[in-house]
This record gives sequence, C-alpha cells and structure tokens, in this order.
Amino acid sequence: MTQALLQALPVFVPTFGRALLVNLEIAAHALAIGLPAGLALGWLCCPPAAPAAWPGWRRLNGRVAAGVVALLRAAPAFVVMYVLLHALSARWAVSAQAAVALALAAYCAAFLADHLLATLVDHRAGARGGVLLFALGVVRVYFVMVLSSGFGAAIGVTEATAVTLRALERLPTFGDRLWLLAGVVLVFIALRQAVQAAIHAVRWLVERRAGWLANP
Repeated sequence: MTQALLQALPVFVPTFGRALLVNLEIAAHALAIGLPAGLALGWLCCPPAAPAAWPGWRRLNGRVAAGVVALLRAAPAFVVMYVLLHALSARWAVSAQAAVALALAAYCAAFLADHLLATLVDHRAGARGGVLLFALGVVRVYFVMVLSSGFGAAIGVTEATAVTLRALERLPTFGDRLWLLAGVVLVFIALRQAVQAAIHAVRWLVERRAGWLANP
C-alpha cells in the first residue's frame, strides 16, 4: 500500500458510499416494478385445484402469463438495458438509470412469478411456511439486483462499479489497485453476509414461534 492509495482513500470512500446508494436505489425501483408484476404473473400461471372448473378465458390467461414469464426469464438483462436505452423512440426515451432498473425489473418479475407459483402449489399440498420463503426470496432477489446493477457502468450510470473503475485507473501501481479492489470486494461480501444473517435470524424466529404455537 503506497502513499498514492492512502491519499486517494479519503476521496474514494465517501464517493463510493454515495455510488453504492445508487445501486440500492436502482434495485429498489426494479423491485417496486417487478414485485407486483411477478405476483400477478405467478397468480395467473397457477393451475386451479379443479382444472375442469377453470373457464376457457382463465386457461388462456394462464398460457399467456406463462409465455410472458418464459420470455422475461430468457431475456438477458444487459441486452434489455441496451434496447431500452437506444431502441426506443425519443418520445419514450428513458434515462440510463431507468433503463437498468427496468431491465432488472424484468428479471425480478420472472423470478418472483416462479417463486410464487411454487409457493402456491406447495400451499395447496399442505406445506407450511410458504409466505416466509417467498418473503426471503424477495430479499434475495433484491440483493442480487443490487449486485447486478453494476452493469449500469457500461452506459454511464455513476454507481459503485463505475466509481471503483475510475479510482483504479488513477492508481499508479498494480499493488494499490489490488488493495482497493480487495476492499470493495470485502464491502460486498459484508453486505451479503449481513443479508444472509438477517434471513437466518428471521427464519429462526418464525420457526421458533411456530414451535411455540404447535406446543403451547
């Protein structure tokens, strides 16, 4: 670690913190769009308990919803981002940050639709804890989108990845770049571990409460 890195850190750390908030904001916007869309698609895809009683329009809606989910699942978020940013007319143009959020929202909707469908099927089979598992899935997909929002650096979004790359370019030695990169990686590892710890804590509390209710 050289003097150049020590001098760069007081500027880099607050800038990186503000940029990381952009990642969190993008993921939050994507979740705000993807969650209701995923809930609607998952519910439409769910087969009825009595298929014979399902009206024709409901079966058609289910097939259409399944097709939409398959399309969203297969669409690469990076490609969707570029299409939204460059292929739309000026009237429907979106900002770079919005393009990233919408691209991630497509992934989020497909993921949560699949997750909700599995939850509903398990609930009909008598499984318990489906709501908790779905909520934990929402937390997981949010964290995945926080990490994935880093590809916004490719289109000029000032987020954590972009700030890190610019800082790396200014450092004179390979060793300094490794130190800085290691620090950034540790930040994301710490975030992941914090999320995992929160998930395990919530699951433990719910399971313990369920045990109390089952054995008062």
